[in-house]
Amino acid sequence: MILNRTRAIPTTEAPSVSRKDIAPSTSRNIPASETAKQLPFRVLDETFKSFPKFNTTGRSLLIKFNSLGEEQDPTTYLKECITALTNYLVDKVPGRDLVGLRIHNTENEQDKVVGISLRRRDQLKADVVWSALGKVIQSNARFALTDRLEVHLHHVRMPAGNGKKA
Repeated sequence: MILNRTRAIPTTEAPSVSRKDIAPSTSRNIPASETAKQLPFRVLDETFKSFPKFNTTGRSLLIKFNSLGEEQDPTTYLKECITALTNYLVDKVPGRDLVGLRIHNTENEQDKVVGISLRRRDQLKADVVWSALGKVIQSNARFALTDRLEVHLHHVRMPAGNGKKA
């Protein structure tokens, strides 16, 4: 229950939520042939949550990496996937805003969540995600490229301005 500030009337207002079930052919209004060339993963489900009181939005994706080519090195392929995923997530976030990331393997519940704390958007690079994910992959023999991953992006919009004017 949330109190309305203009009147002292209790309301049951919930944060706004939008959900997109994305087919591979309609992802970001790009034809299926171009999507397959651009992204090495498929977005199975995408959800947006907005918390206007805190200047925060959340974005959740359920993804699955495309199959590995016969002559590709798995480590190189995974680095390419992580780079593409990081760029896909933060492409429309301004550089001064804060972003945080959580990655969870949905097919192996024993895996721990890989978390990257809030940092400026320009500091969230594929190398940072790769180093955090690499530690989990190294300690877990079960992690596979064919697993579905749940990815959460937390975006905090930083206020812009130069204070009071006299």
